[in-house]
Amino acid sequence: MGALTIAFDTTIVGALALPWIILVIHLFFFEGETRLGDIVNWARHELGEFGESRIQVVVGVLLFAMAYTLGSAVSRIAQDFFNDDDLYFQSRIGTVRWGTTEDRIIASVYCDSESSGLLSSQTPALAGKMGTFRCQKSGACDPDSIAPGQATAPAHRRSGALCDRILSWTGRFRHEEAEDDLVGTARVIFGLEENALLLKGEDATLRLRQLHDQIMVLRGATFNGIVTFAFCVFAWGARIRRERPDSTWRWFFALIPVLPLFLAVWALVHHLSERAASEPPYMEFSLAIIGLSGLVLLWPWHKPANAGQPGGVRVNWPRLSLLFLVLSVSGLLGWWSTEVLYAQQVIFAYNSQGAVAGQK
Repeated sequence: MGALTIAFDTTIVGALALPWIILVIHLFFFEGETRLGDIVNWARHELGEFGESRIQVVVGVLLFAMAYTLGSAVSRIAQDFFNDDDLYFQSRIGTVRWGTTEDRIIASVYCDSESSGLLSSQTPALAGKMGTFRCQKSGACDPDSIAPGQATAPAHRRSGALCDRILSWTGRFRHEEAEDDLVGTARVIFGLEENALLLKGEDATLRLRQLHDQIMVLRGATFNGIVTFAFCVFAWGARIRRERPDSTWRWFFALIPVLPLFLAVWALVHHLSERAASEPPYMEFSLAIIGLSGLVLLWPWHKPANAGQPGGVRVNWPRLSLLFLVLSVSGLLGWWSTEVLYAQQVIFAYNSQGAVAGQK
C-alpha cells in the first residue's frame, strides 16, 4: 500500500509537469505539434486490430509510465532546488542568500523545540547528537568535547544566537561554518527520529505519511509552476518580438534569460568549491536550462514563427504568466508551512512514543 501511495504522489508531480512540457513542444517544436493528430490516427490504424478497449489500456499504461518517470525526476530535482545553499552573494555590506531551505526550516523548528524543552533522546546516538546540538546552538563550547547529557552553555552566554538568524535572507553572517554545523546536526537528529517513527508501521504513522506526501506534491508542483511561469514569460516576449519588432519591451524580455544563467554560473562556482562530488548540481542545471531556453527564444538568432498562437488560438500570455506566478508563490508558501508542521509532528510523535520509539 505504501508503494502505491509513493507511486500516486510521484505520478501527480509528473502530471503537473505537463503544462511546461506542452509549452516546450509548442515553442521549440511547433512543426511537430501540428502532427500530433496524425500520430494518434496512425496509432489507431496500426493497433486497430486489437480493439478500442485494448488500445486504451496500452495508452493508459504508457501514460502512467511516462508520468511516473517524469515525476521521479522532477521530485528529485525539486527537492534539491529548494534545499540548495549554493546561491548566495557576499559583500562588505553583508550576505544575501536563499534562507528558507528545507534543512534550515527543520533546524529552526528544532531550535524552537529545544528552547521549549521538547527535545528528548531515547538512544545513545540521539543523546550524543542532542548534546552537540545544544552546544552548537549556544556557541559557547567545543562540540567535540561534550558528553551526552552534559551541561553545555554557561549562563552568561546568550542561548540560541545562531538560531535567531538561521532563516534570515540578508545580514552579516560571520560564523557561516558554525551555522552550517548546527543545521547539519539538526538534520541528523530529525532523520534519526523520523526513521525511528517510520519503523513502527503505517497505522502508527499515518499522519506523518500524509504530511510527507503533501510536502512531496507541493514541492514538485511549485517547481513545475516556476518552470511554467518562465516559459510563459518567454512566450510573451517572443510574441512581442514577432508582432512589435521595434518595441523597446523586446530588449527588456531579452535580458530576462540572463538572470537564471547568471545565477546558475554563480551557484555552480560555489557548488564545485564547497560540495562533494557525490552531490549533483540539480539547481544549477535547472537554472541553466531555463536561461538557455530563454536565449534561444528571445535573442536574434531565433524567429518565433507561431509562438503565442497554438492551433490558431491566441493565448493571453501576460495573464497566464500572472496565473502561474500566483500558483508558484502559493505552492511555495504551502510547502514552507507544511515543512514546519511536519518537523513539529515528528518531534511531538517521537516524544509521545517514549522509549519505545527509540528501541524499535
